[in-house]
Amino acid sequence: MRALISLLFSVLMLGLFITGLFYFVANVLSGLAFNPASRAWRELIQKLRTRNRIRMANAPLPLNTETLTHLSGKPKILKKAGWRDGVFEGVYQTIYQEPVAYFAGQKSGKMAAVVVRLEDRELILRKKGKETEIWLNGDPYAVLVDGMLLSSERHGKMLAKLNLDADLRQWPVIIGQGESATLTNLDRAVSPIPRAVGLLRNLSPEEEQVLLVLTMAMSDNLR
Repeated sequence: MRALISLLFSVLMLGLFITGLFYFVANVLSGLAFNPASRAWRELIQKLRTRNRIRMANAPLPLNTETLTHLSGKPKILKKAGWRDGVFEGVYQTIYQEPVAYFAGQKSGKMAAVVVRLEDRELILRKKGKETEIWLNGDPYAVLVDGMLLSSERHGKMLAKLNLDADLRQWPVIIGQGESATLTNLDRAVSPIPRAVGLLRNLSPEEEQVLLVLTMAMSDNLR
């Protein structure tokens, strides 16, 4: 009897060791895949770009002030991540269900990578914990931390600041010297198809770009 118990204990310990080893290896590989300096990251981004390229057969609308103000806060998922294929795919639409941007991404724990393809530009978003890095057309653009969007320069300047008050239905966005727009708090949205943003003044093309990046970085796809 004692020998049987000893054998069962050994089998249990071996199983725990193998499970722990499996998760350790999985975490190491995942870390490599989400490391921008790694070959695995470049391969992942290329795979996500390929998925978007296929979707682009149904051309998205060009981004302008009208498109931005009609952007729906709830992107449509076209493909969920599965066991064999961990990539999810979707489309950002206007409230009239017109395509504005296609996206493909992959998550692992608290990390995520999403490639967003618009008619004339591409965004890459990499989330690690509470920080999201953004590349525009392959170049470092900004970092989002605790509602603050900072440029990727060495001494990054503030591009936008978001008031993340959970009780508000609309989060004020500061661009420049004052409140310039609002982002919809989707957790408190009343409409089934809420607008993602609202403008409080006319924005320059550069400011619209900042607002777009902030909107994409706050998307449910990175939660």
